[in-house]
Amino acid sequence: MTERNELAPEANSPDRLTTRQAVSPYLSRKLRLLSLLAMVCVVLIHAYNYTDTFLQPTTMITEGLHVGAMVQFFLSNAATRFATPLFFCISGYLFFVAFRRFTFGGYLRKLGKRAYTLLVPYLVWVGLWTGVAALLVWAAGFDTFPILGEKLGGLYAGEWWRIFTDPVPFQAWYILDLFKLVIVSPIIYVAVKYLRLGAVALAAIPWAIDYSIPYFVNCDGLLFFTLGAYLAVRAVEFPGKDGPMRKNWLYYTMPCVWVAVCIAYTVLSAVGRSISLHAVVLLVMYKLCVLSGFCAVFVLYDMIGESVKDSKFVNVLASGTFMLYITHEPLQHMAFQTILRYTQADWAHMLCYFALPAVLISIGVGLSVGIRALSPKLHAFLTGGR
Repeated sequence: MTERNELAPEANSPDRLTTRQAVSPYLSRKLRLLSLLAMVCVVLIHAYNYTDTFLQPTTMITEGLHVGAMVQFFLSNAATRFATPLFFCISGYLFFVAFRRFTFGGYLRKLGKRAYTLLVPYLVWVGLWTGVAALLVWAAGFDTFPILGEKLGGLYAGEWWRIFTDPVPFQAWYILDLFKLVIVSPIIYVAVKYLRLGAVALAAIPWAIDYSIPYFVNCDGLLFFTLGAYLAVRAVEFPGKDGPMRKNWLYYTMPCVWVAVCIAYTVLSAVGRSISLHAVVLLVMYKLCVLSGFCAVFVLYDMIGESVKDSKFVNVLASGTFMLYITHEPLQHMAFQTILRYTQADWAHMLCYFALPAVLISIGVGLSVGIRALSPKLHAFLTGGR
């Protein structure tokens, strides 16, 4: 969901560069295609359709050593969980990378820009999805979609603030958290400028114990946005920044470590109930999945990313990441709940898991391409310029 206008030229000032000047063409392509990969991963995270649809780091698979549930868990709660941290890190990096020094005027400009690119699409899409879901839930019955029914029930009862705390398109929480981080960005800037890695270490404490500050931001957002800020403000020359990483033993082993950790976490989650596994073990394994995946995707891009950078298909997909992000839920949730009401056969679970994401990706990207072709201004309004 990288903003397209992040990479567009803007007026120079003594306090800032343009993002185009600050980010190398190689890194620009890398972040764009990694954002596409992360967005596909988000769709898969939300596609899990066995008993525990609201997956957590300490979730133990209710079905146990069940092949279908384990395959979905491996993909949805292990291998893909780097996606949200990656989005926050990219956002933090792009927010700070063009500043030579952080000024109050520059901060206000950035804040105003983010109000348009984040809050406006949030309000538009939350309002749209709330209306659509209300019609569908009313037509199908509240017991058909209990989660959506509960969300809408609160709104019917007059709890309007829930559009900011529990929106119908639940994935929209990311947009609000990102805007909150933008609001406190001066604090983050000072922290990474003077504490350096100490600021990242402090942000890692709540993340390590999986503690999200109430009414503030998710622990993923605090750590990885701060990490992105640190890389930008300190101008860190991290591997793979301006060209492919140097090939060494770590280059080849990191993806293998990632897969191995994800498999181990999946197996432990499947047998956890039967062996009375302590939840802390699962939490540690989950965090290792996130960290190893976060590092491995950068390596994997350097292995194969440049070979697909000119693919028209890949670039069309990359152009529609925001529309895919904001349209895939609650549509996916309603679709697989409807299908699985008629059969709980394993083939139905797996068909929903693999076929629905493919359909939703086609719909989201198709909408983006179509609206942009018909009205670029409308597309920019709906997507915040992405």
